[in-house]
Amino acid sequence: MKLCLIVASLCCFTIVRAQIRQVGAKDVSVQQYPFIAVISYARQLIGNGALIAPKWILTSASAVYSYPDSEYNVALGASDFYGSGKWYKVGQIFRHPEFVGWDYNIAMVLIRGKVQYTDTIQPIAIGTSFPETIEVTMLSYGQNEHNTTHLRGATYTLISDNTDCIRLLDEYMAKEMIWNRNGFCMIPPPGTIQGQWFNDAGAPMVAQGQLYAVFAFAEHEGGLNEGSVATRVASFHGWIQTIMSRKP
Repeated sequence: MKLCLIVASLCCFTIVRAQIRQVGAKDVSVQQYPFIAVISYARQLIGNGALIAPKWILTSASAVYSYPDSEYNVALGASDFYGSGKWYKVGQIFRHPEFVGWDYNIAMVLIRGKVQYTDTIQPIAIGTSFPETIEVTMLSYGQNEHNTTHLRGATYTLISDNTDCIRLLDEYMAKEMIWNRNGFCMIPPPGTIQGQWFNDAGAPMVAQGQLYAVFAFAEHEGGLNEGSVATRVASFHGWIQTIMSRKP
């Protein structure tokens, strides 16, 4: 993903839409991960998120950078973007006020309507610890190398050690996320080929039933095993609680 900063702290994205796929993952079911949410803009797949409370979806700000908020919809309980699921209109999106395209890459989505918990719709708890290294499963509906939009899972190791992580990154503002302890570098299993694309944005990264991160961006969209960063959710726990306290 190429990102550029412009006047008034707005961000613009140059998106290669001819190649939109999460590489190196495998199909999983929503029954395994009932917190997963798919996010659409004008009914086009643009990102993912995690249900963390009734009416609240946690995602990355890079997944919901477009306006107006009324053009967004969220689906819960679906194993495929085009499959069966419960669709909700979005009431409002709260993007972190310091997000300008790189750091502070987190957002909260308030959905309309009453969420009925079922076997395929359940919230997930936020991991509040600060591990330097943790193995996670990344979940995304992002279109893949088989040209499907089925929910897929891929294994990554998240690291936040400055020395090892910074070596993987080229851009100063990407490195800044790590220095500020707001992000992780994403390392695939040895010998695997994995990559991420723009509609993997907001993909939850979970371990032991808790949410530790959401996919933020890849410095080189589609580049395999290089320059990928996830937002560390625990760093924003206080902000998340503040946002949820504002609305029912």
